[in-house]
Amino acid sequence: MEHLEQVEKPREAPPRKVLVLFRKAPYGSLYNWEGLQTLLIMGAYQMQGTIQISVAFLDDGVFAIVSGQDPSGLEMKPLSKTYPALPDFDIERFYADKRSLDERNLSLDDLVIKPEVLDAEGIAGLLQEQDAILPF
Repeated sequence: MEHLEQVEKPREAPPRKVLVLFRKAPYGSLYNWEGLQTLLIMGAYQMQGTIQISVAFLDDGVFAIVSGQDPSGLEMKPLSKTYPALPDFDIERFYADKRSLDERNLSLDDLVIKPEVLDAEGIAGLLQEQDAILPF
């Protein structure tokens, strides 16, 4: 009888941490739209457990999640209506930069989602723990 070697199965790698970082205003460029499309596609991988997605809003990127947007004058649809649907794709980790919100006189009541608000140190820690950062 042949000797069969036991092959050890490779351990499952933990999910890679990916941060989608919104820094640009939602209209006037395609950055925000492309970031949203990326999130929707990545949501399928998140649901399979291969990646762990977080979303952060800094600088003018915080305007992306302001409620009541009406870009019809630009012949565009409001992107902010898409963000509340992201938890349906298992994307549930949202963060906003406190300074960015304060400088734009925004509060959580002004937003379509309720991100965790982080100070500069918190944002730095969030960036540090990621395996990849996708800026938009």
